Amino acid sequence: MKLFTGVVGAALVAAPMMFSQAAVAADGAALYKAKGCAGCHKADAMGQVGPRLAGQMEAYTLEQFKLIRDGKRTSGKSGMMAGAVKSVTDEEAAAIAKYVAGL
Repeated sequence: MKLFTGVVGAALVAAPMMFSQAAVAADGAALYKAKGCAGCHKADAMGQVGPRLAGQMEAYTLEQFKLIRDGKRTSGKSGMMAGAVKSVTDEEAAAIAKYVAGL
């Protein structure tokens, strides 16, 4: 009985985490489109005016996003991106970074 209870308890804890990961990826895809990222990075995130984002490390992409948004990175074409991302929250940026890392 204890084993059954432990397995059921673990499933109840793990199931929402699995769904939340899928939800974050779906949110990231929707946010990527809604925030206009494809305008410079293309729909497949392979780069155009802006650099390729597809397959980049999630943590690196998120860090660069925040640096540009917060005005701490001004090199290259980051000035163009700063205006586009100034209202994107940390949570939205994380979802986008997770999405493009998986492409």
